[in-house]
Amino acid sequence: MLKTLGNARFVDFMMAIKVYVAGKVSPNSVFGKHDWRDGFCEELSKKSGIKIINLDPTKGDIDQNDSNLVVGRNNFLIKSADLVIVNLTDDISVGGSQEMLIAKYYKKPLIGLAQKGGKFNKSEKEMFGKVYKNYIDPYVNLCCDKVVESMNELANFIRNQTPVKKIKDLSFLDEALEYYKKRN
Repeated sequence: MLKTLGNARFVDFMMAIKVYVAGKVSPNSVFGKHDWRDGFCEELSKKSGIKIINLDPTKGDIDQNDSNLVVGRNNFLIKSADLVIVNLTDDISVGGSQEMLIAKYYKKPLIGLAQKGGKFNKSEKEMFGKVYKNYIDPYVNLCCDKVVESMNELANFIRNQTPVKKIKDLSFLDEALEYYKKRN
C-alpha cells in the first residue's frame, strides 16, 4: 500500500522516511555536541515506529571555508528529504533559519518543533505594551507547514502521516506583503 507525507510517498511495509533536521550545529549549543541529530532521529524513530533516515549535514568532512560546497550539500540533502524538521531551540542558528526557507524553496513539508514556553512558542508574550496570548513567532508560523510542541506530538504526526493540507512555498512572503499593504 502506498502512503504519502506531503510530497513524499513510501510503501507501507517499509515505513521509512528521509528526514533533514535543521537547527544548531555548534557544540556550544544547548545540545553540547555536533551529533545531536543522531539521538534526535533515534528517539523520533522509536516514538513514531517509523524508520527515520537521518540526512545529517554534519556527517562527512568537507571544507567549511568553501561556501558553495557547504550550501550546495545542505541544499542537496534538503531537496532529497521527504520531510524537513526544524528544531526551534532558543539558540537556533542563522543556518537553521535559512534551511527553513530552503525547504520552502524546494516545497518540502516543514515541521517546526517549538516547545511551549520557549522563544518561539509562548502562552503569553508582551511586546510594545500589549500582551499576546498563544503566541507563535510570526516567521515560524508562516514558514512552517505545522508547528508542534513536543517530540511526542511530532512522532504522532509522522506515525499517523497527518496530511499537510498544502505544502507552503516561498509565496507566503508575497502574500504577507500584500496582506500588510491592504491593512496599512
